Amino acid sequence: MILVMPDCNKWPFKKRPVNHGNLWKCVTHYGKLAREHELEHAISDLIDMIDSTYNVSSYAVAGLSDGARMAANVANTRPDKIQSVGLFSPVLRKEQLPKEDSINYCIYVGQNDMFFASGDRFRRRLNKAKYPYQWMVFPGHHNWKMWRKCLADFLGKI
Repeated sequence: MILVMPDCNKWPFKKRPVNHGNLWKCVTHYGKLAREHELEHAISDLIDMIDSTYNVSSYAVAGLSDGARMAANVANTRPDKIQSVGLFSPVLRKEQLPKEDSINYCIYVGQNDMFFASGDRFRRRLNKAKYPYQWMVFPGHHNWKMWRKCLADFLGKI
């Protein structure tokens, strides 16, 4: 297994503390949403680089919160490579619905997660589309303590 995990804590939030009241202001102020598609293309390029360097037969991608949307977008962009997607406390829209039914989606939310409803809406859309997925609700909130449990569970599944 090759695990690639960009360090998202270095940018942009170290300069400014984030709380529920200023989260979206921080995200849009620092241009993260505008750069989202650049990141997705960079991940696609990274997959190509890994393919040319290592003997990898399958890929998984995961993201937490807003990063879950990016993970879903990457899976939709590269269904030829991605076999599993871990969505932790996802912030998703209709556009992130899978385009292929061969990808294993694992959706994780905390019981007290501020984005529980977003994950649940996505789950209902998957049901309506008759798309297979796994839905896990863990005790916890929208935070690292809960996401560590999600990551451990997801890694066990892939």
